[in-house]
Amino acid sequence: MQLRSVGLSALIAIPLAGAAPAFATKSDPAPWTLPAGPAVGVSTDALAGDACNLGVPGPAAIAFAYILPPDDAYYTLISPAACAVCLAGAHQLTAAHVQLYFNATCEIPVTVSIVPATDLGGGCLAPDLLAAPICDPVGYMVSASALNRCVDYTLPLTPACCVSVPAFVKIEFDRGTCPSYKPGFCGPGGCSDCMQYNANPGVTGAHVGDLCDMHGLVGIMYVESTCCTPTSTLPRTWGKLKSLYR
Repeated sequence: MQLRSVGLSALIAIPLAGAAPAFATKSDPAPWTLPAGPAVGVSTDALAGDACNLGVPGPAAIAFAYILPPDDAYYTLISPAACAVCLAGAHQLTAAHVQLYFNATCEIPVTVSIVPATDLGGGCLAPDLLAAPICDPVGYMVSASALNRCVDYTLPLTPACCVSVPAFVKIEFDRGTCPSYKPGFCGPGGCSDCMQYNANPGVTGAHVGDLCDMHGLVGIMYVESTCCTPTSTLPRTWGKLKSLYR
């Protein structure tokens, strides 16, 4: 896999670097004050035709420091039923977005993919960490295109990424030139449980945490979509996944 350099869009491909040793601890999120004005790189035009944004699209109300690579993965629920314009509820996921807040000039490797969901019971879905991705990973190198502002980064997905059932967009951060906990996430003013999760093997081992339940916040991460013809995916049940979530 290669990394593609990203400012506000994909630019040039460069090779993946090796992983760094894992950290032993992870601090609680540290909030930062946002400047006035919308995030950089976000279109204010209405979505046309059958287009939908699925996930947590914002707008930004807070910024917080929580990213601690390597292998620091964030999962955001993608629910096709949230956008009812497509026949059979099938959506082609074309590009993932994440809003980041750089206050230092640096770059960080990011890998994006789509993974299956599993039912925890009671209507709560979580990422299925034991299943193969629905849509293959794509790597990017994200750099500071503006300092001390929320910036919306576009991360194109693999072609023909079509889903008709709930899934999760996975955005994983690895070791680049950024200091620990930088960049930060931009997040909305509120959150819901069972919407966004964090997994960091160097900190939590195999366990996955619900960000809203743990800290009362989530980051702005969403996926652009249009209508498509679905391909079948095998559903998975809670089963042996139960011990992964807490």
